[in-house]
Amino acid sequence: MLIEDLSSVGSVSLSIAMPIMTAFGEQPAIMPSMILSTHTGGFGQPATISMAKNLPRFIDHWHKANVTFSSVLIGYLGNELEVYEEISSFLKEDPMKLVLLDPAFADHGKLYSGMSTAVVTSYLKLCQNAQILLPNLTETCFLLEQNVSDTINRHYLTSILKRLSQKTGIDNVAITGIELDNQIGTAFLTADEFHYVSSEKVAGDFFGTGDLFSSLVLGFLLNKETFQTALKLANKWTSEAVLETAKQGQRDSRMGITLSSVLSNILAYKGN
Repeated sequence: MLIEDLSSVGSVSLSIAMPIMTAFGEQPAIMPSMILSTHTGGFGQPATISMAKNLPRFIDHWHKANVTFSSVLIGYLGNELEVYEEISSFLKEDPMKLVLLDPAFADHGKLYSGMSTAVVTSYLKLCQNAQILLPNLTETCFLLEQNVSDTINRHYLTSILKRLSQKTGIDNVAITGIELDNQIGTAFLTADEFHYVSSEKVAGDFFGTGDLFSSLVLGFLLNKETFQTALKLANKWTSEAVLETAKQGQRDSRMGITLSSVLSNILAYKGN
């Protein structure tokens, strides 16, 4: 099950997660958290359709049809608290083997436009049913109720990773989008040992990279890779997709990340 926004234009969220999971040999089902005419990067204010009143109808029909799901990826949910409440109830009523939570509510030290601290509280509630948590640094600090430090180093990251795991009760936690030593990547702990998987930062806007990364992590975990291996491979393949996109000089950057290399990598990985 993939729970995040459906943007009609732009390679982000469900437009990325669906082909990625299909390439991994999974049968993706979707629960759009909201529907947008475009994603929110560079197109101006999109037209939106709320799903808050319809999610209960979807879930009720699945129950009547005896439709169940073994795993779920949760991404951008918007700012309607009813959506968070419905998804939280859904996870409690229909426990799944693997719940990956990729929060999407803040960056660069502040909440996204239209988001509130109530959304942060709602994400903490969703953490109660998750086994994987992939916030960025700003989201991590909001979840911990602290400001983002001016000094980002391994000692600081180790400290907040431990605190986030303790607060949420989730063992497999990683902080994405970390910039260290002219690299950008993901920080995580294995047996309290700090790890950082990264690649050289490429100049430009690449919408959808976080959605691609989390989709790849889920795909690798469903293929029995360890959390550490899933993060390393997802970082590598996301980096390759960024480089591929950057080479397409005439491509409208608002359309998001190119998936060609990633899909080829997945098919080769699956032995097809």
